[in-house]
Amino acid sequence: MKFCKVCLLACTFLFALTENCLPQSPMVPWLTRSADNSRSGWNLHETQLTPASVESKGIIRATIIPVIGDARGVEAQPLILPRVKTARGIRDVMVLPSMADVVRGVDAHDGSGIWQVRLGTPVTGARSIDSKLVNQFWGCLSTGVIDPDKQRLYQVCWVSPDKTGNPQTARYFMFVLRVGDGSQVVRPVLIQGKSGTQDFNAAMRKQRSSLVETNVNGVKTVFGCSGTINETEVGVASGYCFGFDVASNTVSAMLALTAGEGAVVWMAGQGAVADAEGFLYVITGNGDFDGVSQWGEFLKLRYTPSSAGVPATLQVVDHWTPWTDSARTGQVAAHGVKLAGVSAPSEAIKPVGAGMNMSLKDAKLVPMVSDQGTPLLLVFPQIATGNWSDEDWGSAGPACIFSIGVCVATGKDGIAFPIKAGDLGGTTLRDLATPKANCAKLAAPPVWITMSPGPVDPCPTDPRTLNSFPWGDTAHLHMTPVQFFDPALGSWTIFAWGKNSQLHKWAVSSTGNLTYIAQSHEFASADVRGNSPGGMPGGFCSGSSNGANPNSAILVCTIPYGDANAHVVNGRLLLYDAVHLAADGSLKVLWDSQRWGVQFLFNKFDPPVIDGGQIYVPNYNGGVDLYRLVK
Repeated sequence: MKFCKVCLLACTFLFALTENCLPQSPMVPWLTRSADNSRSGWNLHETQLTPASVESKGIIRATIIPVIGDARGVEAQPLILPRVKTARGIRDVMVLPSMADVVRGVDAHDGSGIWQVRLGTPVTGARSIDSKLVNQFWGCLSTGVIDPDKQRLYQVCWVSPDKTGNPQTARYFMFVLRVGDGSQVVRPVLIQGKSGTQDFNAAMRKQRSSLVETNVNGVKTVFGCSGTINETEVGVASGYCFGFDVASNTVSAMLALTAGEGAVVWMAGQGAVADAEGFLYVITGNGDFDGVSQWGEFLKLRYTPSSAGVPATLQVVDHWTPWTDSARTGQVAAHGVKLAGVSAPSEAIKPVGAGMNMSLKDAKLVPMVSDQGTPLLLVFPQIATGNWSDEDWGSAGPACIFSIGVCVATGKDGIAFPIKAGDLGGTTLRDLATPKANCAKLAAPPVWITMSPGPVDPCPTDPRTLNSFPWGDTAHLHMTPVQFFDPALGSWTIFAWGKNSQLHKWAVSSTGNLTYIAQSHEFASADVRGNSPGGMPGGFCSGSSNGANPNSAILVCTIPYGDANAHVVNGRLLLYDAVHLAADGSLKVLWDSQRWGVQFLFNKFDPPVIDGGQIYVPNYNGGVDLYRLVK
């Protein structure tokens, strides 16, 4: 007993010397984007941050962790590996790769620096990469992955070998860094290879989709997927997925997702989902589709490691798509293959006027009534000519709940398609002639997940009926829905926050049926709603709880006030009770940065991280905000 009292006194004295007098919660590994290979976005081991503690104590921004070399800072989500041996002793290390190709290792509790390495010269921001010029540099764009056994970070970065910053000559490299000191395990490995008629380095890529590591029968492999800069560049602009063998530190397999163009994988920065058997699940954007070798759709991939001199392979083993772009726009690719896609067009729209009485050139206005019984105006803009017209399904990653065998695939229409993970359905061009039969292959009927457009069938015979904006604003989903088993409901639930819309909570039954639960009062891009097509990209969220305790679950979200696609805009941080609703039936707000005057620049695609009683919010100020409970 005396020994315990001495320990308590010593701990009390040590904590009194630190900024935070609260005991530190043990941190859990946050090794990949959205916490795990299912991309749940949920930490089940959080003990300090609860609805009660947040409401009674409040939270405070304790510090801003600087990210070096780039005005915007990070596009990658911060990763955390606890209990790492470093030059500063045993530390919980947070890894921060910047768009300037500088990677920092910092103490996850206070943000103090442990190590820092420069990996090369990044690409200089230009309109050829980003027409809005939001980013200063393009370097370490995607979120890497940490192998906890080897304590190594696998990080892909865009590097200019000739140091000119020219995207035409820049190349992507895999860097393998020791988390303890940032040193390189091997020389940078060039991402290269051919697949069919496609060559990965024949066009400028945009490797935004995050990495994932699998371990199947003791074989560890890191996977990444990429988009491209000019999606319609014929013959070279295919989306790609690749495998990186951890044992040999080599690129082991390459897969082009079309033989033509498109089918890019970006999912707003989300990475491929991986199940326990090592199958990968991705959603592509615009792209060629024939159901045979052109894969503009929802895909399931299988990796086969090399064996007995036979090279490793990465191949499509199943797929599903709801329609083709040609059915949405009446367009057909030059080579005669139909194009797949899901979303209503946005970028090509030419707005005239503003406000709720806006008009769009050649648009058709259709009065409707929403599911809540309120008047609604659907604006059907004139479909622009040109390839795809932003018909982009893969604007968000899938929410795969493997315990019930369902992947909820979403995109720019704001429609959720519950797909059977074990049998996607293998859509063919013939299937698309009868959309209802094709949708019957799903685990459950599709639903509108980000907003209600009234009695509009989400699986129509004529998909052109989906080419509308509610009140003239888009309702695209860029956030991969956060997944949580709600013990109060006895059901899986997902949270989704679309553009110009509110946060929505849905229950997912054991058979994949989605049931609306509640929504928030707060809108994304509130300052530009009604000025068609509104703002981008909606909200990004993560959640936490202490296991299945229903009184411990919180959801942490960021949203922009304006259009974060076209401008660098202010952001809003909101904490919600993930289980208990407010008295009016809405999602209950626990803390709101707007109320407390906390300001930061919104990071366009980067969700918060919740770990060890702390909340990390990447900003566009060039850093990461660290929040914790008030003392």
